[in-house]
Order: sequence, then C-alpha cells, then structure tokens
Amino acid sequence: MSTLQNGSLIKAFALLDLISDQQPEITAAIVARDLDMSPATAHRYLATLDALGILSAQHRGVYGLGHRIIHLGQIAERTNPLKKLVLPIIERLSLSLGESVMAGRPAPVGIVCMATASAPRPISVHIQVGRQLGLTSSAQGKVWLAHQPASTLATLDDMTDALRQDLQRIRVQGFARNCGEAEPDIGAVAVPVINGSGEVALTLSVFGMISRFSDNRIEVMVAGLTEAASEVATALPDV
Repeated sequence: MSTLQNGSLIKAFALLDLISDQQPEITAAIVARDLDMSPATAHRYLATLDALGILSAQHRGVYGLGHRIIHLGQIAERTNPLKKLVLPIIERLSLSLGESVMAGRPAPVGIVCMATASAPRPISVHIQVGRQLGLTSSAQGKVWLAHQPASTLATLDDMTDALRQDLQRIRVQGFARNCGEAEPDIGAVAVPVINGSGEVALTLSVFGMISRFSDNRIEVMVAGLTEAASEVATALPDV
C-alpha cells in the first residue's frame, strides 16, 4: 500500500520551485498561470507562506524567499553529511589538478551543486553551492542522463538523435565533457558516482577555462575524477 501524500504540501513546494536566479520574485498571477490555480487560491498560498516566514512580501503582491527558508538552507549547507564526506576528497583533487572541482546531486530540476573546491590559482572559475545546472547542457547533467532508463529520457523535451547518441557514447566511455555549451569559454569533465544499488548518487566534475582542457589534460582529469568517485562511492552510507 503506497503512502498517502499531502496535496497541499506538494503544491506549496511546487510554488517554491517557481523561484529561481532568473525569477527571484513571484506573484499570484505567476503562480496561477504556472500551477493552474485560480488567482484566489494562488493568493491564499502566498499569504500563508508569507505568514510562516517561508516567503516574504517584497512589496505589494510580490514575494521572494523569506527568512525562515533562508535560515533552513544555511543549516542544511552546514550540516549536510554528504557534503562533509565529499569536500575533503574534491579539495585534494582540486589541489592535485590545479582546477576547480564540484560535487553535484541529481534533482528534478537538474544537477544541484552540493560542494565545490576552487582551483588554487590567482584567478579561477567558481560556482555557488545550490546552483542548478541543466541536464542536457552540462557535463554533469549528461553523465547522469547517460545512466537513466529510456523511460526517463523519453520525458525530455529537448531530446534529439544527436543527444541520444552522445549519451550512449558517454555511458560507454564513462565520462562526459562540456566545451562551452553551458557557459561560453568554460570547459568541464564529469564522471558519475555509482552507489551500491547501481544508481548515480552524485556527479563529480572538473571545470575551468576551455584553453586548459586539451585532450591530454582531459585524460588526466578523468583519471583523477574516476579515482575520487570510487573513494566517494565506497564511503557513501547505505540507503
């Protein structure tokens, strides 16, 4: 027997998912349009979340994230056990390769940066913890997609024959690369962290200026990432 779920709670989190770097504020009109609600219902959800401190009214009818959810996010970042497990490993790899390294966690919205180690360089590329990376435009997203069943891939709106072939190649070779598709002039190489159930639990990636991502360097990066991914996988708790 499946566990019953609270529909109102699901809708509340769907509402929160409407807030992003590109859309930091929402209104009842946006919620009603994107979640197929009546304006009155959308306003009721916004007012309730505002009263709880989950949202905050920036000005009349316009809402952004509130103090309570920001506080919870800070606690989650400080206490995340996976981050504590992964961070020393990616810091060693970053120091060894001289490039920035990221650990990402798959989520419905894409790959979310869970931990990052900046390159030991005077000028380096950095990514913020919590940043979301696209599934089809990033090395991290592609390496996750390459290990997903056909039923999951069939739900992607931007799936093409070229992408499908690319994913097959990534699965065989064990890593994905990005040559400026997500961000101009930024390259990345990513490998999966496979848990005991054979699923991609995390992704590890090296990223930096494309000029430093020659074929020889990528070979070295993949070797380092693969070793680090094996270390992380061994330390992952059983779930």
